[in-house]
Amino acid sequence: YPQCLHMLELLQYEHFRKELANAQCAKFIDEQQLLHWQHYSRKRVRLQQALAEQQQQNNTSSK
Repeated sequence: YPQCLHMLELLQYEHFRKELANAQCAKFIDEQQLLHWQHYSRKRVRLQQALAEQQQQNNTSSK
């Protein structure tokens, strides 16, 4: 979602629109966004697992 807003902002600039017409540039941006989301989702899953383990440890130690 934040990337969409940033792209909309960038599209306001003629220079960005001209560069985006270049297939290599558009492909690079597409690949970078995909890599970001792949990394983000993996990192988020690991973080959620760590939090769940921590909560489980806290629950067992408080009993």
